Amino acid sequence: SIDNRGTPDRGKAFEDQIHRAMGTVEVDDQLKGVEWLKAQPFVDPERIATYGWSYGGYMSLKLAEKAPGTFAAIVSGAPVTKWEFYDTHYTERYLGQPQDKPSAYPGSDAVDDAVKIKDPLLLIHGMSDDNVVFDNSTALMAKMQGAAVPFELMVYPGQTHRVGGPKISVHLWTTIENFLREQGVDPAK
Repeated sequence: SIDNRGTPDRGKAFEDQIHRAMGTVEVDDQLKGVEWLKAQPFVDPERIATYGWSYGGYMSLKLAEKAPGTFAAIVSGAPVTKWEFYDTHYTERYLGQPQDKPSAYPGSDAVDDAVKIKDPLLLIHGMSDDNVVFDNSTALMAKMQGAAVPFELMVYPGQTHRVGGPKISVHLWTTIENFLREQGVDPAK
């Protein structure tokens, strides 16, 4: 886990790095972390995966788009893919209003560059998510399908942003573990 630029509680100047530029410097910082990991003698560089939920799911997509071929597996849960679909209070704090800087929204989304993803991807979303609405994932799916880019998908009917519950949580984590195992990133090893 890396505190990339834009992470809160590290001071205003650190957090302001993503102002009107989400999906840029924080992605670069995460990729620098991956470079560092790959240089460690105790790390198998062929077995590095990325996992994230919500903004973390968005970051996993942006990492895969910016650096295709870097990861053995990508797990993206409930990702924001188009910021105009997300809560205006949060989004406008970072990107401003769409008319203020018209390039901020498309420049920060994760849909257009999804065709660059080469690493195995598992996309997960609760179909009743009222925080990151399901339209985020369907926009991504449509783009990837239209370009014949393969990915795996697990959706959870009736589940909100917090996919979980006594049996649902077991299903979710078993799905993730099985996907990682299939990609050669066995969590048990």
